[in-house]
Amino acid sequence: GEHPPSSRCHTGIHADTASEGPTKPALMLLCCMGTWLAICSLPFGAPTAKIGTILEFLKGDLEELYKNYSKCQAAGMETDESLQLPCFTPGCEASANISTIKAYLEEVERLNENNISTAHIRKRLDDIRCSDPPKPSVSGPEDFYERKIFTLTVFKRLSDCMAKLGAKNNTSG
Repeated sequence: GEHPPSSRCHTGIHADTASEGPTKPALMLLCCMGTWLAICSLPFGAPTAKIGTILEFLKGDLEELYKNYSKCQAAGMETDESLQLPCFTPGCEASANISTIKAYLEEVERLNENNISTAHIRKRLDDIRCSDPPKPSVSGPEDFYERKIFTLTVFKRLSDCMAKLGAKNNTSG
C-alpha cells in the first residue's frame, strides 16, 4: 500500500524495494537537496525581512555585549590584533563562518566559567544559517589576563562584523 510521507523531504517518489543499488538514497538526497536549496536560496544575497530583523537584533546584542564587557570587565585593555574571526553575509554560504563564530562564543563562555552567556546570540546565529557544518575546535588561553583579552577581542570582532554588515545593507546602490 501507499505510505504517507514521513518527512518534509518526501515528495511521493518511492524507490522500488526490489531494486538494488543507490536508487533510494539517491532519490532521497535529490529530494532533500531540492528542498534545502529552495529554503536557503535568497535572491542575490538580499536578506529576507525575517533575516534582516535577526541581523538587527544580532547587531544590537553584540554591540551591547562588547560595550558592557569592555567597560565592566576589561576596562583599559586592548584587543589582540592577531586574533581574527570570520565575518559573514546573509545566505547559505555563511553557515561555515557561523559555526566558527559559535565555537568562539562557546569558548568565551567556558573561559569565563559560564559567567557570560552567549546562548541568545548563538540561537540567533542558528536562525540565519541553512546547514550545520562541523564545528571547528577553538581553544582560548588559560591565563586570566589573556582570557579577558580573548573575550574582549571576540566580542569586538563580532560587533565590528555586524556594524559592517549593517552598513552594507543600509547603503543603496
